[in-house]
Amino acid sequence: MEKKLNIFDYLTQVFTIFGILILILNIFCLLFGESAKEYSTIFSLGDTGLSITTMLQFLFAIAIITAIKFLFMTDYIIKSLSMTIRIILLFAFSFCNILVFIFLCKWFPVNDLKAWIMFIICFTVSCLISTLISNFKENYENRRLEEALQKSKEKVYGKHNNMQ
Repeated sequence: MEKKLNIFDYLTQVFTIFGILILILNIFCLLFGESAKEYSTIFSLGDTGLSITTMLQFLFAIAIITAIKFLFMTDYIIKSLSMTIRIILLFAFSFCNILVFIFLCKWFPVNDLKAWIMFIICFTVSCLISTLISNFKENYENRRLEEALQKSKEKVYGKHNNMQ
């Protein structure tokens, strides 16, 4: 049985991802903020934290990526694509979304090859980790459902056998 998703599921995902990302970015601010202050708008406040502008940029980027995820990973709109194609499209559209923010918000200098290499490595690692976590979660849920189905069968057939 497929769970019907709603706006609260969407907002829960947005703010969960946002909270984790802001925590990670603040740790980066503490570790690298002063040295990256002139390099990236993300670290404009140095080691004192993130600006409101930066946090809102990331909130908006995450809201878009979560909407993309709901579009590709649920059957509400797209029903005929395989899971592999959906995942590829999810990551491709997410990558393009982040590119827009990199250029518009000047998250790092666009002519810096080292920054692009680091971004691509981070994006790839994040995609791999999220895919592994999603697979683990799906396998865990499938195992729980299988166990519940097995218990249900035992109750039904056990009672049926006792009646004879």
